[in-house]
Amino acid sequence: MIDIKRALEALDWLLSSPDTASAARTTIRGFTQSRKISLRDVLLFYVFRSAETTNKDMALYFSKLEKPNVSKQAMFKALNKLNPDVFPFIIHSFAKEFYMHQEYHTLDDYLILACDGSVLDLPNSSELRGYYGGVTNMYIKDNSQVKKPQAKCSILVDVLNHVILDSVIAPYKTSELPMLFEHLKNCEEVLQGKKIILLCDRYYGSADLFLYNALKDYKFIVRGKTNFYKEYVNSIERDGIIEVPFNRAWIKRLKYEDNRAYAERVGALSLRVIRNTYEYTLTDGKTTTPPTVTDSIYFTNLESNSFSTERILELYHVQRWDNETVYFDIKNHLEAERFNSTKYNIVINEIYGKILCFSVCGLFYEAACEDSKENSHIREPSNKYEYIPNMKNITDTLRAEHRFLKLLSDFKMYEREIMPAEYLSSLVRDFAKTKVPVRPGRHYRRWGRWMTWIPTAKFRVDGRRNPPIKKLYNGPGYLTTQR
Repeated sequence: MIDIKRALEALDWLLSSPDTASAARTTIRGFTQSRKISLRDVLLFYVFRSAETTNKDMALYFSKLEKPNVSKQAMFKALNKLNPDVFPFIIHSFAKEFYMHQEYHTLDDYLILACDGSVLDLPNSSELRGYYGGVTNMYIKDNSQVKKPQAKCSILVDVLNHVILDSVIAPYKTSELPMLFEHLKNCEEVLQGKKIILLCDRYYGSADLFLYNALKDYKFIVRGKTNFYKEYVNSIERDGIIEVPFNRAWIKRLKYEDNRAYAERVGALSLRVIRNTYEYTLTDGKTTTPPTVTDSIYFTNLESNSFSTERILELYHVQRWDNETVYFDIKNHLEAERFNSTKYNIVINEIYGKILCFSVCGLFYEAACEDSKENSHIREPSNKYEYIPNMKNITDTLRAEHRFLKLLSDFKMYEREIMPAEYLSSLVRDFAKTKVPVRPGRHYRRWGRWMTWIPTAKFRVDGRRNPPIKKLYNGPGYLTTQR
């Protein structure tokens, strides 16, 4: 079972680490002197802030910790001093400590990792427009003319344990594949000696990725585009092996030297290809449309004697969806797209702070899942659907719980007392009791859905739940549409 106390001790150590202090500085003297607002205060403030305004966040934070209040100007000055590089360091180090000291979940001894990217809406400032850019077209030709700055966010997450291993925030036009390679490079030490299955959607398929995984002895399942290796894939009816030979021009296009050397050595790329046709029914809660039929292709290096065709499909569609829900939790439950400043350092730290907050909440989610399984015979009758802990309840509770925040602000104060273990266990039990149903096979109309008004939700999620909309000029209302 997840040891919450030990995980929080690891986080406490990271918040006090000299390496963290070094990564947090933007100047030589940054966070080196004793002040009313310490480095730990700034880090915890970014991670657990939950109010609508900075003034309200400050009042809640300092009252919970029973510390003297500070001015808004002093708080913004301290927040702006924090180097955004510190949070990726803490996120990565926290994941490393997790795998060293926790009993984590695996599937046939494999860690199931998923990578995906998402677009984040940023505050409208010239600094953020110049650095991150946004949507351009024939009328908007450079970053200075962009109406709404946006950034590309990518995370590598362990979907079985709800732990984020690495995160990257990059300019809007950055491709997702280089960001995945940055994740894998950053996590080489963490993943060394572990069996890995990497799940990626159709935007990640490339010879570079397949060769890199072969070199590192990682397994992968990547959904392919319909034209990917088309002449070779056409020979596969359901499940089979293709051999794609390398020529000199192709090897020259590979971006990584190790991949080029490996391609020259093996001469051909061997891939297992699975073709699948599935259908689902779209509904808006009132009307139902005829079933939608979709053809899909998957590339993998998992062997058929260990992973059958059906198991590959289930693994991709069930486990990779957990990666999608991570963004939903970060954007909606943790409100990652709500900002109280337009300064670069503060905006990026606020995003990274929410990502770290998800990893902390993920610990309690997994512990609540385990508690539910252990006590299912006591608490639950037979239900139509599977029930899981409510992540929104976990995120809202931890960010509002003054006792939990005080514990993190001075963890060493409780080292010799019994209270933390009992208190943390009581939180887990409460989270295990508050659940939501999982309804498999549920689909909603994504595009072409008519609505009478523009949704007022501030924190939009890309994709199925809240796609872009356009005004209907030949009639009233709005219509959801693809980008």
